[in-house]
Amino acid sequence: MSANSDPGADGVAPEFFRVVRLVDAFEAGRKRRSMDDAAEIRVLADAAAAVAGPADATPERARRAELDRRALVADLATSTRVSEWTVNRLLSEAADLCERFAGGVEALERGEISRPHLSVIHDAGASIVDDTARAEFVGLALERAANLTPGRLAAVLRVIAERFLERTLEERHKEAAAGRRIEVVDLPDEMAALTAIMPATLAHGIEDRLTQQARSVITARGNGESDGDGDGDGDGDGDGESLDDHVEIDERTMDQLRVDIFTDTLLTAGPEDCVAGTGLRAIRATVQVTIPVLTMTGASTEPALLAGYGPIDPDTARILAAGAVGWERVMTSPVTGSVLAVDRYRPGPALNRFLAARDEHCRFPGCRRPVWRCDVDHTIPAAEGGPTHHANLAHLCRRHHTLKGVTAWSVEQVSPGVLIWTSPSGRRHTDRPEPTVRFTSDETATHLRTMMREPWLFPADDRPGSPAAPPF
Repeated sequence: MSANSDPGADGVAPEFFRVVRLVDAFEAGRKRRSMDDAAEIRVLADAAAAVAGPADATPERARRAELDRRALVADLATSTRVSEWTVNRLLSEAADLCERFAGGVEALERGEISRPHLSVIHDAGASIVDDTARAEFVGLALERAANLTPGRLAAVLRVIAERFLERTLEERHKEAAAGRRIEVVDLPDEMAALTAIMPATLAHGIEDRLTQQARSVITARGNGESDGDGDGDGDGDGDGESLDDHVEIDERTMDQLRVDIFTDTLLTAGPEDCVAGTGLRAIRATVQVTIPVLTMTGASTEPALLAGYGPIDPDTARILAAGAVGWERVMTSPVTGSVLAVDRYRPGPALNRFLAARDEHCRFPGCRRPVWRCDVDHTIPAAEGGPTHHANLAHLCRRHHTLKGVTAWSVEQVSPGVLIWTSPSGRRHTDRPEPTVRFTSDETATHLRTMMREPWLFPADDRPGSPAAPPF
């Protein structure tokens, strides 16, 4: 026994008391967090009630209430740096919790359950229509929550909730299946998660079929390796090497094979390329990719940029570019990465192309709706003398375009592309166009650009007499 673990006069080691203090402190912190979560739920419920239109409202009053709600949602989102979608969800959830699951909110306020416990209770009981039945369900759920983790509680409550539900599982499944959808979540290192919300039977069926196809690849791979290993003779060209010495061995795992087959099947309408597992050449989506010209020619390894995501590797960019039906050149400063100009090898409005390259998405703080789903908006309205100039234009999605025009939100473009939004509560939020490239030039790249004698590859400041504004 170490010196620190020697028992004291009462025969209890000091470590015991230290552990007790740590556990007590952790418990107390979790309880304070639960109380804070309950307070936030009540604040959000009050906010939702403040902008809720009356049930018998006229169409005009209902429209006004909806615009007030949008303005408040945008204010809450920008002040806490979360998405408006998240705030909308939290408002609706808080209002429902305080109205139909008041017992659960009170238990959270007392620190008897955690926020994840309350979410599980809400999800399981949301479909219970009868108020008396739902109150009984909440009581049973709180009893179980006292001794179970949220993960275990969810499985138990799904069974309990079936006793109180008026609609059959078949009816509820039909309604839920109507909400099937695909979601994409960007991840680090040029990865993303593609999630399909669909009926469970289909999801498990797809997973099983992918597994069977992956097993077939592994089985075929195993046979090929055993055939090749069985012959130790040379292959006839006198150098002592077998043919298999030149064959790349497929060492992909089951998970990797499933993803590769899944990708090829969706992008090529069949798993013809299941050995390759890329499917990039089949992509014909509308995307905006910024590719440094030297990367395009293979003379540099500077990464390209996928609008709305970030850097992608040069090989992927070149494959996508090979299938493009049109080309645009986006000229950027090698120092700041700012867009200097846009040129195109086919006709089109130059100003719109410049704005699309500069903005990439809606310019309301936090909004990521791509430019091809946005309006080009005059920051100072044209009716008030605002010029149709890149220093007075920016992309806004229809939602935020409306928000700017008919609510107390306002915006000022203090310099070309830099927008300062002022919320109804007086908070100011600056939205800047993200520089497309953030790399410093090296001597090799500079030499190549000089040899190519392409003037657009140099910033305007480096070319005497050249205009600083884009070419339109």
